[in-house]
Amino acid sequence: MKDKTLSSPVINSQKFSKGALVILSVAESLFSKKGFKATSISEIAKKTGGSKANIYHHFKSKEHLYQETLNLACDRVFNVLEPLELQPSPEPKQRLKEYIALHLKSMIEQPNSTNLIKRELMDNNQIEGKLLAKDIFTNTFTKVATLVFDGHEIEKGSHNITASLQAFMLIGVNIFFFDSQAVMKYLPGVSSLSNSPEVFSNMMFDLIINQSGINVIEPEKENFNV
Repeated sequence: MKDKTLSSPVINSQKFSKGALVILSVAESLFSKKGFKATSISEIAKKTGGSKANIYHHFKSKEHLYQETLNLACDRVFNVLEPLELQPSPEPKQRLKEYIALHLKSMIEQPNSTNLIKRELMDNNQIEGKLLAKDIFTNTFTKVATLVFDGHEIEKGSHNITASLQAFMLIGVNIFFFDSQAVMKYLPGVSSLSNSPEVFSNMMFDLIINQSGINVIEPEKENFNV
């Protein structure tokens, strides 16, 4: 039986007007490439074809614009568990497997959002009142760890280091795939997975959680002459 195709959640952006969404999209692209400090409101305005006054009509400051951009990015990339929680799924491992695959799909479909969050985690901008990406990342890790504990029927208060490391590895391999997808097509044995993120995710899940699936598929034979 084939796995059902996973779809990314629809982000609720109704609180923003069409004009504000255009500004957020441009701001996300620039913030993700250059960072908060190196991106100016003038540059964002120029890219949107509007004025600084128009931006300040929608957002009271550069910090406010950055906060809303980061919040929306975190929504797109990390908050993918909620739709699955609304669906009946008696098997914790299956729910975890679906979540990890959907999380990777969201990262790939929203590269600017993913890069913005990664930059925020590294830059650690100190902007008063903003939602820190590290808080969202911590919450996501907690959700994944909870599903790992449930899947192994481990008491949550046990501080089981193996289960916690499995949760960390599941998130980590998604980030690794996102960063390395373009390079994977040149690597013997895994090149066939470079265009199949869901297959990659499912195989890594079986390897990390079930400790199986190393030879689930036979990659195409290729010549790698260096």
